[in-house]
Amino acid sequence: MAAIAGKFVAQKLLSKHMDQYKDKQVSQGDDPYFALIPDPKRPNKMKKVRKQIPAYIPEADALILATCKRRAYRLDMCLFNLFGIRFGWEAVIGLIPFAGDAFGLAMAYLILMKCQKVEGGLPSNVRMKMVINILVDFVVGLVPFIGDLADAAFKCNTKNVALLERHLDQKYKPSGTRRDERDYAGVDKATRRKNRQSGIFAANDPPPATVFEDLDDDDYQQQSRRQGGSGRQETGSVRR
Repeated sequence: MAAIAGKFVAQKLLSKHMDQYKDKQVSQGDDPYFALIPDPKRPNKMKKVRKQIPAYIPEADALILATCKRRAYRLDMCLFNLFGIRFGWEAVIGLIPFAGDAFGLAMAYLILMKCQKVEGGLPSNVRMKMVINILVDFVVGLVPFIGDLADAAFKCNTKNVALLERHLDQKYKPSGTRRDERDYAGVDKATRRKNRQSGIFAANDPPPATVFEDLDDDDYQQQSRRQGGSGRQETGSVRR
């Protein structure tokens, strides 16, 4: 029950953001809300699916993950695309000399502190990787203009949320549903890696701590109204 409640509360927290950004193009695999999968009804076409927090993650940790996803998206990619790079508030505010870099550092630190609130805290190696990402992002951002572009491309907050997702996936995912390279026998690794970087995934191969949910916008809106606008989504999902 705790896991089911955790998914419901976390997805309710994210549903407003999902609606707000559902029209944005999926151009990167680290998009916290959406991904592309091959459309079984239209050969050689892709369709957009929602990324959901899986039910096996407990309530408290699901809420932390949802909050970190929301903050990272605002900071790293919520505004616009330029030169193939998605920009968020950190990159724009970072244009202000010194004060902008200090703002980015403070926001990244707050996300790190939030990540560390998961049950049992973060392992030291995961925490160290997050700290290194923050420091690299800060140092690169000190270079005027070019550094701000590199900072926007690096996206330390999104990288740190991905580290949190991998940690939670390894910690909570039932062993019977884990995948390894034997599951991809005959699949070209380079192609698979390139696709994932572009936001394209196999329907049964979501990123860590993620399940795909396939709902038409009309179905989603009707279901939300039936459930009082909660954004809870339980049907039509593409699960591993």
